Amino acid sequence: ASRHRPDLAALGLGRTTLAYRIAIPLGTEAKQLRVLANGEELVGSPLEVGPGFYDGVCAVEADRVTGWVSERAKASAPPLITVVNSAGVEVARGPAWFEERPADPLFAPARFSLRLGSDCFGAGEMLLDVYANGKLIGRTSCNLNLRANLEFISPEHIIGWIHAPDVPSRSFELAVYRNGKLVETAPCDRERTDVKAHFPDCTTPGFDIPLPPADAPANEPVALSLRFADGTRDLFDGPYLLAKRPAAVTAIYKAAQLANAALPGLGAGERAVLSEALRDYLAKVRGGEGITLSRQPDTLPGPAPLLRMAIIMPVYRGVEVTRACIESALAHRNPETDQLILINDCSPEAEMAGMLAAYRHHPHVILLENAQNLGFVGTVNRGMALSRGLDVLLLNSDTVLHAGGLDELARVAYARPDIGTVTAMSSNATIFSYPSAELRETALADISWPALAALALTENAGTCEDAPTGHGFCMFIKREVIKRISFLDEAFGRGYGEENDFCARAAALGYRNVAAGGVLVEHKESISFGDERASLLAQNQPRLNALYPEYTPLIMAFETQDGLRRLRWALDRARLARAREAGQSFALVISNALEGGTPKAIRDIERGVGYGGATRLSLSLTEGGLIELSCEAPLLCARFKHDEVEALFGVMDGAAPQLVLAHQLLGFPESLLRALGGWLQGRRSLYWAHDFYAFCPRVTMIDAIGRFCGGADAETCLRCVQMGGAHETSVLNGLTPAAHRALFADLLARFSHVLTPSANAAGYLAKIFPNLTITVARHPESVQDVAIGARPGSDDEIVMLGAIGPHKGSNKLLEIAQRARLTHPHLSFRVIGYTNIDKALKAIGNVTITGKYTPEELPRLLAETRGRLALFLPAWPETYSYTLSELVQHGFIPLAPDLGAPVDRIRAAGFGVVFPFPADAEGVLNLIDEIAAGRLNPVAEGARPGAFFPDAPDLAHLASMMLGEADKPGKKPKPRSTKAALPASG
Repeated sequence: ASRHRPDLAALGLGRTTLAYRIAIPLGTEAKQLRVLANGEELVGSPLEVGPGFYDGVCAVEADRVTGWVSERAKASAPPLITVVNSAGVEVARGPAWFEERPADPLFAPARFSLRLGSDCFGAGEMLLDVYANGKLIGRTSCNLNLRANLEFISPEHIIGWIHAPDVPSRSFELAVYRNGKLVETAPCDRERTDVKAHFPDCTTPGFDIPLPPADAPANEPVALSLRFADGTRDLFDGPYLLAKRPAAVTAIYKAAQLANAALPGLGAGERAVLSEALRDYLAKVRGGEGITLSRQPDTLPGPAPLLRMAIIMPVYRGVEVTRACIESALAHRNPETDQLILINDCSPEAEMAGMLAAYRHHPHVILLENAQNLGFVGTVNRGMALSRGLDVLLLNSDTVLHAGGLDELARVAYARPDIGTVTAMSSNATIFSYPSAELRETALADISWPALAALALTENAGTCEDAPTGHGFCMFIKREVIKRISFLDEAFGRGYGEENDFCARAAALGYRNVAAGGVLVEHKESISFGDERASLLAQNQPRLNALYPEYTPLIMAFETQDGLRRLRWALDRARLARAREAGQSFALVISNALEGGTPKAIRDIERGVGYGGATRLSLSLTEGGLIELSCEAPLLCARFKHDEVEALFGVMDGAAPQLVLAHQLLGFPESLLRALGGWLQGRRSLYWAHDFYAFCPRVTMIDAIGRFCGGADAETCLRCVQMGGAHETSVLNGLTPAAHRALFADLLARFSHVLTPSANAAGYLAKIFPNLTITVARHPESVQDVAIGARPGSDDEIVMLGAIGPHKGSNKLLEIAQRARLTHPHLSFRVIGYTNIDKALKAIGNVTITGKYTPEELPRLLAETRGRLALFLPAWPETYSYTLSELVQHGFIPLAPDLGAPVDRIRAAGFGVVFPFPADAEGVLNLIDEIAAGRLNPVAEGARPGAFFPDAPDLAHLASMMLGEADKPGKKPKPRSTKAALPASG
């Protein structure tokens, strides 16, 4: 090892006689040669020699790829050299040759110099792989600039110029295609003094191409494509659609006729918009000579790319997260067809470059480094430019792919020609998230993400749903979309909003943005941007809204309707089934999203009785009116529209709950109520009548003129609903009251038990449904520190608690307070809560209103109260009254009209006073006077607040109904209580 190598001086080794050159025997068989220095094997040893093993050097000089290649075999013929760009497209081909008189007889490689195809000009940065007889021998790159202008284009004539500044002597030949057929080729051979004034080194850049007459009629549009004669890329933002005024008018007429036809998927609204737009465009066309439209769909089939897709992964932060992402991409891509482009965007982490370098030599892996930080947008655009002509997958470096996902994305994208982008579902990707857009979990307790991804591929293969946008964390883009709308808009800077803009531009050309239900990708989110995310959002959201004012409302509406809900159902059902097969049991709890006592009743039942070890599965309603099925273990949140009830029961069948508890059916659609009855067969089921919606569409029996009706007949009820309408959340408005009652009579008869929390409520229900067996079961309230007796306090301050609306007596309170202001100036009223007429009450001067409170604040607010009397003024028979419980628990003495469950509880406990219903202002004030004067004792001897609350036998009674032996299918439940009599006040 003593040969002189002057180039080694730059390494600062102190000497340059370190090199060696040893001739080795070459044969016709493959061998391995080991290279040792003083017995130690050198890096790079062993060497493969024999046919098909090559060494080579390549470089780009002007518009040629030059270099040498040597085969490690004896007496071999010079190989065929091919040059392929990063999109897998061949850009040069030709044989190498041996020199007749090589300068070094010991080393006589084959030389090559191949001219790059014209499509390499103006294509931006291009990476080139050089092959000898199909074996990779080297990589290089080029970036050949192109200056060009299309000055005139018509069906008969094309004029313009093209100049290559990097290779001024290069001349080009153009090919013109009309309606997909080659009609003319012509060289760029015209002198252009105007161009030469700007580019003095150019020769003959101009072209002036007359076209032969067209075969098509003159009144039809013409598609023109201009390409290099040896290329496949459309130049000047082509193809072009051209039409003279008569042809353009004829085309618009035809489009208008199609708009008025009953085309599939085109509703009346879409037809109206399209007709209006065509009318305005027609007026514009009539004012000109014709139309010229660029970036039109390609009319030429073109050669199929050798590669399927380019996976573009910008890299910035998170070495280990990025490594995991790369490994997942390599594990689940096809290395023969899927290219992985890793672009280091000036990562601030010193270990990142070394980690990425380890992947440099993987097949079809391209590793790039940005000279300066470009951000997500610029980095993706660099990758798109390199992979021009390929489908693209944008992939964040904080994601993890799973088996089959890439194939499924491509399959969905090409299932329909109008699909432009496909976004995967994810653990964490806004509207594309699973279990829901709101539930974004790093892990699910019941199943791993790889297992869930496999489940998604099995259950949802080929399924997709339209979305208002895509998400760049994992978004597949067809190459034709990129060709028509170009790359991401770099006006969005480092990132956020750019993929939304891209998808909006694609949608404007008629491409659909869809989510693939069969692909689930893990996403950490915001690893790269970190704390910068909020500022980028604040910067780019206004720009996005200015460009697309409809974007934010569209996204909000999509979120309200949970637009991707269908893609989650199969996974929800499968996970519930897995849990059930593993031994987990479920109890279905049905309620709505309204406030009131029902949510507390559900919590108290869970605490007091439970579900016998079963997991709660909740069926409720969202604010947007969707039916929502949710569970905490397994964690899921499935939503359904009213016409998707069959799918809902399909998901619930995965859990197969054997216990069903219906607390509220207000707001649920008729389709669900009818299906529920049959579905209850064979299941233990309880219905709690927390209100009177089963027979009163207005829920409270308060009629259209504000009176308590007591449960009117169906004909009177019909007139009432016609005057005042049903409850605002009822969706059974298409039913008459008679049909409404018939629906519930059939449904309630199918429950194992129908419960009311009071005999009073049972009486009203029995009046309308006389054949129904109703059980009275007190709510198992969870109360602590119940007062042992009445609290001390003044009778000059009267308390009311809660949200006091008309049904709770707000108008009656106004009347009482006004009268008291005149006749009882010593009295004051304290509302702990709020009313619907706060302003009017406060104006009287003797009413204090504290406002909304939390459960934690209530004890303090009650303790601050001077009074001891609590007034109730309901206009309807409440079925229980938790405000009564809360006040009595703290020793307040209730005063209530003779109506509803509070009366039952007061009389049974002997604690409080019942006065006639409807309440009379003068009578209420006189009652307070009687108590204050000591002439009326509001508490019976020995009475105590604790009697208001259920005891152990009550809990045992309820538990036996909920958790006892299930009734046999089809067997009518045995009566568990006597039928309640209707209260006299009713």
